[in-house]
Amino acid sequence: MNIWATVFYVAISLLIVVAGYALGKVIRHALIRLLRRTGFNDWFRNLNIGRVLLRSGYTAGEFFGSIAAWITYIVAILLAIAYLALNLSYAEIYQLAFNILNIYIYGFIKFFIISIIGFILVDSFVEYIYKGALSKSEVIVSAVAEYIRIILYLVVITFALEQGGINVTTLSMMLTPITWGLAVAVVAVIVAETMRRK
Repeated sequence: MNIWATVFYVAISLLIVVAGYALGKVIRHALIRLLRRTGFNDWFRNLNIGRVLLRSGYTAGEFFGSIAAWITYIVAILLAIAYLALNLSYAEIYQLAFNILNIYIYGFIKFFIISIIGFILVDSFVEYIYKGALSKSEVIVSAVAEYIRIILYLVVITFALEQGGINVTTLSMMLTPITWGLAVAVVAVIVAETMRRK
C-alpha cells in the first residue's frame, strides 16, 4: 500500500479522535451549565442518589457531563480505529470495533439512562412515603421505606442490566433469598418496635 495513503488514513483517524475529544469537552461544559441554570442540581441533591453524588464530590451536572464526555471520547476512539482498520483492510479489527460500539457502548448507555431514571423514581416514591407517614412511628416507617427502596433499586438494576444486553437469570435467582432476608429483617424491626412500645 502507498505510504502516503497510510499516512493520510492515520491522520484522518487522529483527527477523528481530536474532534471527539473536543466534542466531549463541549458536551461536558454544556451539560454542567444547563443543569446548573435549570436548577436540576439543586433538585437532584434532594434525592438519595443526589446526596450520594455530593458526598463523592460531584454535582449532578458534573457527573452527567463527565459520563457524556467519556462516552464521546470512547466512541470517537472506536470510530477512528474502525476507519483506520477499514482502509487498511483489517476486517477483523473493523468488525470488533463496531461490535464494541453496538453492543457494549450502546448497552451501557441504555443501562445508565434506565438506572438513573429508575433511581429518581424510586427515591421520589420513598420520599413520598416518608412525607405521607410523619404521624406514624419513625422507626417502623423508616424500616419499611428503606426496605421498599432497596427492593426497587434491585428491580431497577436488574431491568437496566437486562435492557443493556446482560443475562440476568443468575442475578434474579440470587435476589430471591436476599429479598426474603430483607423482608424478615424489616418484620423483626417492626415487631421489636411494637413490643418496645407496649
